[in-house]
Amino acid sequence: MRFTWLPVAMLLAIGFAAIIGQQFPDLGGWRYLAALAFVVAFTLSILVHELAHALMAMRFGIGVSEINLGFFAAGTHIEGERKSPLEEFAVSVVGPVASLIVGGLAYLGSRAFDEGVGYVALWELGIANLIVGVTNLLPGLPLDGGWVLRAVVWKFTGNMHTGTIVAAWAGRILAMLVLAAPVIIEEVWNRQPTMIDFLIALAVGFFLWMGSTASLMQARLRRKLPALQVRTMARRAIAVHSGTPISEAVRLAADAQAGAVVVIDGEGKPHALVSETAVSAVAPNQRPWTTVSEVSTRIGAGHIIGINDTGEEILKTLREHPASEYLVLDAAGSVYGVLATSDIERAFRGR
Repeated sequence: MRFTWLPVAMLLAIGFAAIIGQQFPDLGGWRYLAALAFVVAFTLSILVHELAHALMAMRFGIGVSEINLGFFAAGTHIEGERKSPLEEFAVSVVGPVASLIVGGLAYLGSRAFDEGVGYVALWELGIANLIVGVTNLLPGLPLDGGWVLRAVVWKFTGNMHTGTIVAAWAGRILAMLVLAAPVIIEEVWNRQPTMIDFLIALAVGFFLWMGSTASLMQARLRRKLPALQVRTMARRAIAVHSGTPISEAVRLAADAQAGAVVVIDGEGKPHALVSETAVSAVAPNQRPWTTVSEVSTRIGAGHIIGINDTGEEILKTLREHPASEYLVLDAAGSVYGVLATSDIERAFRGR
């Protein structure tokens, strides 16, 4: 769990202290303590919202790496895709529902007080959570309601990526509506918008637009993944021993029309990849006297890919074991070639 909430908590405390001071001037400096108590309670209610997401995800066996109570927005980092529309719907909707429940309880709790700081604090806490719950249920990414919309579209179309695209475009529409909100308020309710209204609309609209755009790009990317195959992207490679001169390795690769060189040990097992950049840095007249071991990089753990791996498996390897090049083995475990991240990027751009 990661907390970066302190700056916004201080701003909220100062703002709420001003409200309490206006309504209860006799409190004096105690209004700051009351304001701090409200902010702590509100922070805990946000934590309840995020814990609801996390617990529901774990209920379905989905990993949760962290909960972030951040300056601009809180979030629960859920690892991997949901396996069904039901999982997506349940994990997404439970957070706003938790906020609505907390808001309702706080509002009911305020009814126990006829007046006073307790009434104001609980009433404000209830309203704040009701706003959080309703706002997060708006149907557009990156809000929780956007993921709920994705689950519904996924259910009816049978295609998760279609759901993401629909929810992302809905998020873009929401962003434009938020940006236009000050003008809409003026036209509908005849209230002159302030500079603060425009700043809030700009900040929220920008957040929604960037989040929905990122989701849209990710959906388009994932649509391409099934068509990507290691077999078609990998460069064919030759295998040479560590003592082979660079000039000889380059000649052998040219004769075999291979695009990469793999270094093998005495038992014929691959253990390093020759760096094309490092080879280019060696002067031609020095290549007969420089061995491939001097311009190679040891194959690290996780830097081996199967020839039959496809998009999702490639993406998982790149995410968990980042590298510039990967050794590709065929079904028998023999050297097939080398897959460079630049080749993967080129394949994405070309599709």
